[in-house]
This record gives sequence, structure tokens and C-alpha cells, in this order.
Amino acid sequence: MLLYDSVFQLNLSILSKKYKYEPVKRHTIVKKLCYSCEYWFTIKKTALCEGAGSNMKKIKLGFLTVLGNEDNHSQMMSGVFEAAEKYNANVIRFAVRSFSDDYRKVNIELNNIYKVIEAQKLDGLMFLGWMPGVVGPFFNEFLKRFSCMPVVSVGASHRNVPGVFADSKDRLAELFEHLIVVHGCKNIVYIPPVYPDKRTDIYNEAMRRHGIYRDDLVISYDDLRSTPFLDRMQRVSAILFDERKVKVDAICVPFDTDAQGLYASLKSRGISIPGDIAVVSNEDSEFARYSLPPLTVVTFPWREVGYHGCQKIISIIMHIPDESSTGIPGKLIIRNSCGCRSNSVKLSKIDDRIKIVSSSCEVNYRYILQFSKQIHKVFPYSQLDIEVLLSALVQDFEEGTKIRFFKEFEDQLQEIVIKYPYRSNIDEIEDFLCFLRNLVISQIALDSESSFLFCDIMLKAMVIISEKTIAVIGSENVEMKVIDRELHYLGQELSSTFSLQKLVSVLENSLHRIQIPSCFIFLSTRKSFDQFSLILEYSGGLRAANTDRPVSLGYISDEIVGRHPKLLCQLLHIDDEYLGFVVFEPYLLDVRIYETLTLHISSGLKSAILLEKLSQEIALREEKEKQLTHNANYDSLTDLYNRRYFIRTLNFLLGQASVNPAANLHFYLVFIDFDDFKKVNDKFGHDVGDQLIIAISMKFRNLIRRYSYQIPEDLKGDSDNGMGEAIFRIGGDEFTAIIAGITLEEMKELAAELVDTVNSPYMIAGHEICISCSIGISTYPDQSNDADALIKYADTAMYLAKMTKNMYYFSEETAN
Repeated sequence: MLLYDSVFQLNLSILSKKYKYEPVKRHTIVKKLCYSCEYWFTIKKTALCEGAGSNMKKIKLGFLTVLGNEDNHSQMMSGVFEAAEKYNANVIRFAVRSFSDDYRKVNIELNNIYKVIEAQKLDGLMFLGWMPGVVGPFFNEFLKRFSCMPVVSVGASHRNVPGVFADSKDRLAELFEHLIVVHGCKNIVYIPPVYPDKRTDIYNEAMRRHGIYRDDLVISYDDLRSTPFLDRMQRVSAILFDERKVKVDAICVPFDTDAQGLYASLKSRGISIPGDIAVVSNEDSEFARYSLPPLTVVTFPWREVGYHGCQKIISIIMHIPDESSTGIPGKLIIRNSCGCRSNSVKLSKIDDRIKIVSSSCEVNYRYILQFSKQIHKVFPYSQLDIEVLLSALVQDFEEGTKIRFFKEFEDQLQEIVIKYPYRSNIDEIEDFLCFLRNLVISQIALDSESSFLFCDIMLKAMVIISEKTIAVIGSENVEMKVIDRELHYLGQELSSTFSLQKLVSVLENSLHRIQIPSCFIFLSTRKSFDQFSLILEYSGGLRAANTDRPVSLGYISDEIVGRHPKLLCQLLHIDDEYLGFVVFEPYLLDVRIYETLTLHISSGLKSAILLEKLSQEIALREEKEKQLTHNANYDSLTDLYNRRYFIRTLNFLLGQASVNPAANLHFYLVFIDFDDFKKVNDKFGHDVGDQLIIAISMKFRNLIRRYSYQIPEDLKGDSDNGMGEAIFRIGGDEFTAIIAGITLEEMKELAAELVDTVNSPYMIAGHEICISCSIGISTYPDQSNDADALIKYADTAMYLAKMTKNMYYFSEETAN
């Protein structure tokens, strides 16, 4: 019910303000209010019948658009947000790169943003009407994909799709008339947009009407079809001046980007604007307003299109009848690039003249109220309250004062500037003043007293507009310089974080400095862009503690929109590598701030992810190196040292003894071999044989541990697992050990214990297995101080033991 009540109150407020200076009976206001809200009351009645007192769920809208480097998209977004707030709806703006270099290119980025949009279960979706990757050859696919919800085009008209578009037909025709009649231009070139529309027909009609149409001045769609978007004007210059070599008086371009390209191209050829060629455009922008010379344009009503686009989709969702498409007229703004000087045209042009009133007659100034209809026709979407201003002006004339109109005008201007701090709004208000001046002057020209009074009022109004213009531009510059500086510092910090934890901490401590109240970062955990982790949840100056957790794509709709009804969503990426997406709650409506911050976050994430991957790879490599070293020194079955390490240890031991003979090193080299082990493998299989070897090796290690030579740390190295006993598996069923620090008698007791240990029965895989072993022993230094000799003696002794089996044998030299 909130939506219906807000509409009722909105209309009541409008009508009450409208009759501020002209009392109207209450029943008349209510009658007008009921008429304007006829459809709303019908729906309200139905809703009350279905569930009296129940609260309706807020409408949830999406707006798919492109990233831009001008303030135009900010104005469109402000219009969308204004309408959404007025009608109690939630809005999520989804923005992607435009890939404007080729409008026929498939925008891969859209596939990812489509997944995010689909997961929100929106009630309706608006989209930028000329958006690359959506319109053109991809349009049917887009409509099919989102056929489950109402779709509205914002900014351009499409067949069978409701929308709001800029209706510049009359103003564009007026622009061509201005070039032809005022400036005497005959050789006029119009550059077509990327996709055909009716503007080319307007150009053709104007040229033919004046009999100056020429085929060699026509730039067709085919002429620019294969040209990248940013190179269009270079190609246009080459066609006109190099290939066709035609004389050109004026060039009209459809886009701001084209205007910038044409300025640069003509300058490089030494062609002056407007001295040699006049240049005009069908899009107003910061470049158009502040370029040298400033650009004559037919404006695109960015804010109005956004506002009415949002209003239209809400109407469709609420089943309120609405025409399929709505045209919003632009305005013709004369600047220097066509050859005119400043705004002198506005002041000298007096339209709609009415019969001049004689000074000898008593003047009834109430006729000024009749100008309301004419003004609304020229300024149909003005944010000024025209009726209130005209009533105030009438009172000034009747009372001979200069304060009522100026005070009301100043108050309204202040309110508009605070709410919409855009230069284009001030331009429109200045146009309104000039238009009003021309209308009024035409009526009071012979009344000197009224003329002087009115001129003073207009002068004061123009002065305050100049002041507001300077204030808006100045405050914007100061604010953006501060934001840009903070963004620069934040970008430096983020690029050097190298960890996700630090990146999140930097953002937590910095977002308030760039006036961002809320920020949510979703990191993709799979290349398929369908699983995410919420690594930052920052809201109201605080970071939630339960972050870095997996969430679904629908988290925006389920958890965020209810708390933050206006959101901006952008993908995080480096080139074509998509890292996730970020959601902002905007405070400042300059969307370029969030686009720049998104790039910084993407860069910081990429650095952190790369470093994390590098750290993981280094750790993995170190682990692999340790594993390789381990495998090189250890037996894979028993985890005892292997033959290679046995030879290394024996040589190390003998080398130490030769360096330090005073140590009187003495040790026994023990060789152990199982008796008839092949029969075990043949009878029970190799798996059982391996398990038997493991079981016996564990007993060997436990028995020999207290007697064996302890391998020193400088021989083991960092990669060793900590085993210090000199026990080795040197073959399939062959083991060896180095025993030190015991007497000959103790060695004999140990050898006998080893034989008895092996001779015990083993239960392996349900089988009772009995086996024996034979042991051969050599002695250092009694027999030799040479490694090969010691091995040979121990091996020979072992084979002598195997002749009898299940016994140990010392080499002959030791026995003696």
C-alpha cells in the first residue's frame, strides 16, 4: 500500500503547490487529484479487497547499462533513483564495459552480469536502449533470456518493446534550419549513428527542402560499417577530404565521442571550428560545454529519460495502462561551434508575440499567467514550478516590487541545484529565463516603468544563475579533486596489499573518505562464475565479522536490497579475467567514482590472488622438493633408509673416522636376508609379501634402535623426517644396519634376538606365515677401513649363514 499512498500524496502536493498564489476550492483540488490518480485508486481498491491491511512487497528493479566517462550516465541514474524513491521501489544498477570499438562484437562480459541479474528475481528490468551487446544482432537473444519479467528500453525506441526515448526530431530539424538559414551553410554533412534510425531521414528532408541535397555529402552506414567506433571520425575525414575532396560547411555528429574525435581530426588537418567548418552534435556533455569552442547541440534529456523509464516499468508492473513508447523532447542549445556568439541568440529571439499593450491603458498583468501553457510546451519536464513563478511575477508588477519573483526563483533554484548539481539543469533554467523574458517584453515594451522593473528582476535572476553556475562548477571541482586524490591514494594502497585480508582492511579504513556508505565484495571461486565468497561486507562505516564465507548469487536480493534500496553492481576484472563483482550503496551520484574504485579493487584483488597462488606454488614446490629428497633417501615401502643412503652414510662414517682417528670409532655392519621369501610371494602374492616386509621392518627398527649408530644432523639435512637410526632396506628382502657402542658379546646377543624375532609367526591378511632370516656381520676397523671391503665381508658372512638358515654368522676375520 505504500506505493499507492505515495502516488496520492505526490499528486496532492503538486496540486497544492500549483495553486499557492491562486486560491482554489478544496473540492476542485480533490476532483483533479482523483482524475490524475484514477488508475491508482482502481488498483488500490483491488489490493484492499484481496487483503486489507497487508503490506505490499516493494518492487525490485534492475537497470542494465554501460560504464561511461561523462556525467551523462550519472544524470540518467539520478533520474532512475528519483523515480524509484518516489514510488517506493528498489533499484540495482548493473554496469559493464561498452566495447564501443565494435558494436557487433559479442560482449562476453554480459554473460557474467546476466547470471548476477537472473539470480536477483527482479520484478522488472530496464536496459540502455543502445547498449552494445544487447541491441543489434543480440537483441532477440536478450529478450528471450529475460522474457520472464517486464523489460523497458531506456534511451532508445525498439519495436514491440516499451520504452522511453529522446525525441529530438523537431529540435534536430531546427538545428539544420539554423545552420542553413542563420549561417548560410549549404554543404552540410550528417554522420549516421552505429545503427540506423530516423535522424538520417530528418537530415535528408531538410537538405531536400532547401534544394541543397548532394549524394557526395552523404556518409552512409556502409561507409563506416567496418570502422572501429573510436576511429569513426578519422575515417569520415579521409572520405570527405582525401577521397571525395568535397567542400564542407558544417558537420553534424550523433555522439559526444564522435564530436571529440572530429575536433581532434579537424585540428590535425589545420581546419578551424567554426571559421572553416561548423560542428554541431546530437548529444550534450561536459566536452560539449567546456570544449573550445563550446559545442552547439541538441540535448539528450538524460535525467528525464531515466526518471520516466523507471516510472514506466513501475506502471507496467502495477498493470497501469501505458503507451508502448514515450518520447522525451530535447532542446537546442546554441553555442559557439556553429558560428554564433555566446547566448546572444537566446536574448534576441522573441517568439509568440502578442499585441503590444499601450502605456496609456490600464494594464492587467494577470495575462502573464496565460504564458504557462506556452512555457510548458517548450519546457515540458522543467523542475521549476512555473505557475508559482508566474504568480509571483504578477504580484511584483501589481505591487511595484522586485522581491517576490526573485525570492521564489532563488528558493527553487537552490533546491534544484542541491538535488541535481549538474550544469545541464542550470542551462535549462537559463533558457527558461530567456524565454520568459522574450514573452513578457513583447507585452510591456511600451510600458517604460514596467520594463525597467522587469529588466531589474531578470538581471538579478541572471546574476544568481551565474553565481549558481560558478558555485556548482566550483563545488564539483573541489569535491571531485578531493575524491580523486583519495581514490589515487586508495589505489596505491590497494595495489600494494598483496593479501585479501589486508585489502579488506584498507577498504574498511578508507571507504568513508570517499563517501561510500556501503560496499560488498564477492570473489568468484570458480572460473564458471557461479560460486562466490563474500570477502567484504561494509555497511554504515562498519565491517561485518562473519565475512569470507560462501554465498549465493542471490545474496544481493535476499540480504542487501532490503537495507539499501539503491545499489550499484559492477564486475571485478582485469582484462577478460573475471574475479567477481562489487556492490556499492551510492552517496554521491557521480558513477565515475565507483567505476574508478572498481578498477582499483580489481587490481588489488589480482595482486593478492597472484601472490597467494605464488605462495601456494612455492609451498607446493618446497613440499615436492622435500618429497623428492625423501624418496631419494628412503625406501617407499618400509620408510627406512634405502641403499643409496646406506652407501652415503657408510662413506660419511669412514670419512669422519679418517679425519678424527682419536675418536677410536668401532662399529658392526649387519646384513640381514629372509630365508625362502620367494615362496611367500608365490604362495600368498606380492601384496601379502609386502605387508610381511613392513611388519618385520618395524620389529627390526624397534629392536635395533637402541644399538644403532645415530646419523648426525649435518648428514641428514633439513629434508629428513627425523629418523636417526642407521637401519636400511637395500633390496627386496635384504636389510642392513650399522651397530655402534657395544661389545662383541652384546652384538652376538643382538644378532640372536634378531633371528628369533623374525622366526615368530605373523598373521598377514588372515594367513599365518612363518619365515626365518640369515644374518652376516663384519667389523670396523678390525677387518677393514674400506667401505667396499666391509660390505663384501658382511655379505659373504650372510651367505654362509644362509647355507644353514635361521642363524647369524660373523665373517671369519671377526670370528677369529
